[in-house]
Amino acid sequence: MILSLMQQGQIRMGGFNILPTGVKNLLIINVLLFLATVVFQRTGLVDLDRWLGMHYFSSQLFQPWQPITYMFMHANFGHLFFNMFALWMFGAAVENAWGTKRFLLYYFITGMSAGMMHYLVIFFQIHPTIALMDQFLADPSLDSFRVLATQANGKYLSAEALQQTLAYLEHSPSALQDVINNVVSSKEAILNQFNLVGASGAVFALLLAFGMLFPNAEIYIYFLFPIKAKWFVVIYGALELIYGVAGTGDGVAYFAHLSGMLVGLILILLWRNGNRNSRGNNPFRTSWINKAKKKFYVSQESGRPISDEDYNERKTADRQRVDEILDKISANGYASLTEEEKDFLFHQSNKS
Repeated sequence: MILSLMQQGQIRMGGFNILPTGVKNLLIINVLLFLATVVFQRTGLVDLDRWLGMHYFSSQLFQPWQPITYMFMHANFGHLFFNMFALWMFGAAVENAWGTKRFLLYYFITGMSAGMMHYLVIFFQIHPTIALMDQFLADPSLDSFRVLATQANGKYLSAEALQQTLAYLEHSPSALQDVINNVVSSKEAILNQFNLVGASGAVFALLLAFGMLFPNAEIYIYFLFPIKAKWFVVIYGALELIYGVAGTGDGVAYFAHLSGMLVGLILILLWRNGNRNSRGNNPFRTSWINKAKKKFYVSQESGRPISDEDYNERKTADRQRVDEILDKISANGYASLTEEEKDFLFHQSNKS
């Protein structure tokens, strides 16, 4: 079910065995961890979400590896399916264009950025309440608790419970230590309640990358009509966004997903500007083309079944042809090649 660029500019679903290394490994790890999570939850052996999901930075549950591992955890099968389907569809084409190293760099940077943006939004939401609690704990008294009880956000602390506690404290000043303990445990509960899972931020960034790399490529999914990539990405992105927002309950993931796309856009623009001096005018003419050229040229150096003069002429002609085809890929994408040009590149890359 992977997308592969077709001669007519279409993208069709292919097989798992032709997936590039990066996408294939990401899919395998995500699926295995989801299955392990389900098994461990039923057996009660270990809570993988607790250790691998991304908790708030001030939480006692936060671990330094979580900004990476959270991308491999998913809340349910639907969450996993939507993300992995998008990774399967769009990731292979992006990885084939950029190479595995740049693809994985892009994937993890955008995914980590999405997680950080998620908790940046959380910070602004809970900070006023946490600050009031810290203020009370720094100078516990009836007056400071009265400030907390009247100003705290009811979303994180029950206004009714605060008023009841305030009334209790006013009639029993000796209960201050009990109130302090209650505020401490309530603060911990607020900080520990957040646990981010899912690859949605990185997936949104991949949708953006695919749309920018192959805006006019046609995507054909069986039983559906062909649609240009730029429109399919918009539609699929909207569906994924709706699913993500509905799944969070408070809409915070909306900003996380958008931040993944924003950071992805910044990375693409930086790489594009870094390649402006490369041969050709296509902004996405990246190092994978130069690597391909190097591979073609080196593979032709071995073996001389013909005279030196004929060999040199043929090598020069082949090199010029390779340049022309790679320039065509750079300008119009792999889908623009004819079958003969694809065969020529394939044979050149496999010469020994």
